[in-house]
Amino acid sequence: MEITKINRSEKKFKLENLKNYLLISLSVFLPISIYLTDLIIIILFAIWILNGRIMKKLKIIMNDPILRSCILFFLYFLLSHFWGGESIFNQTTQKQLLILLLPVLWTLNFDKNYYDLVKYGFILGLLCNVILSFFTVIFPKNPLFKRGHYEDVNFAHGFLDHFDYSIFLCFGLLVILSLINSRNFKYFLIIILIFIITLINSYGRIGIVSFYIFFPICIYLFTKGKTRILTLTSFVFISIICFKVFKPFQSRINQTIENVKLIKSPLTLEEKIELDALYLSQKNSETKEFYIEKILSDKSWVDYIDKKKPEYETSVGKRYSYIKNVYELSKETPLYGFGANQFQKIYSRKFDDSKTKHPHNNYLFVLIELGLAGLFFLLLIFFYQILDFFKTEKKEILKLTFPLFFIFIMFLDNYFLNHNTLVFFCLFSFIIFSKKS
Repeated sequence: MEITKINRSEKKFKLENLKNYLLISLSVFLPISIYLTDLIIIILFAIWILNGRIMKKLKIIMNDPILRSCILFFLYFLLSHFWGGESIFNQTTQKQLLILLLPVLWTLNFDKNYYDLVKYGFILGLLCNVILSFFTVIFPKNPLFKRGHYEDVNFAHGFLDHFDYSIFLCFGLLVILSLINSRNFKYFLIIILIFIITLINSYGRIGIVSFYIFFPICIYLFTKGKTRILTLTSFVFISIICFKVFKPFQSRINQTIENVKLIKSPLTLEEKIELDALYLSQKNSETKEFYIEKILSDKSWVDYIDKKKPEYETSVGKRYSYIKNVYELSKETPLYGFGANQFQKIYSRKFDDSKTKHPHNNYLFVLIELGLAGLFFLLLIFFYQILDFFKTEKKEILKLTFPLFFIFIMFLDNYFLNHNTLVFFCLFSFIIFSKKS
């Protein structure tokens, strides 16, 4: 009898340790590998089920406002398949299903000593990315970095695509600020400088913009007096130097400015003809003037060029056109939306554009698929997170900056549906907002 009890306690001990190690592994591999991250998540879900006490866990979930809001949003998302006429087994559901990771983590009873280790694990994973980034700048033709957008451009490529990588780097800097103290100041200061240099060379415009909004705010909140003034002055000085020295940083800023100018002042027909002629001359042996003359001699060619809208073909221009088009679409079903997994079909049918899968704006995407009701359930999650900051006596800055950070980046892409960033949301929501006791 005693031997049986010992065996059970040993198994329980091993399971408890396994949970803790998996939590740390998740934080390390999140910025590195989707496949390893998914494997860890599957094991955590399996442990959650094998652990039993399902009713007790469900009671905890429904009693916490943040978890309850996540469940309500997900249930409403599933319900919307009925009026959308879509099978519930689709790619959008597979992605959105990851929101359930938050209540699973919340009710797995991890050892509280591992909570801060998650932050260090995340920094470690980012450091692995940074090493690869520097290696890629020196040896651009290596097989390790993530293939995809701008893969032929020489910049700080990481294991992830630039839009996720830059977001993680930006928030990694905010995490470091929350961990910094007199003992680790020198080491973290070096890591901060390395992260900033990597971020501004990562080509991830959203992460860079977020950095220049949230990093100064956090410096202001974490420092006082002369230290605050000195730190903020150094931040401005370093930013100017970075702009002068690093070409990818210059390129992204200049591209954004040019994109905005193009929307405000669209090209004339003559300018569009000259642009097409220049493109053709660069691809062929003839001069630009030769192609201008050839275009002008063909009326149908001139009409074709006249219909072009190059101001809407840039990154900023596309986002601007999505806002206008989604506004028109949302008038048709404003309250409930068209249903889950319907955006691409509806958008393609309305605007003859089969390539656009989402509008690079989470709020617009939810508005079309789930309507104003869906937006309400989504924002309710962040409302309770921000409320938690004001309700707790000990003001942890990440409790405020994390939801505000996520609310901001969702204006610029589909981060609440994207695999890496949704797992990131669940992991840090758990670490920041769950009760450690």
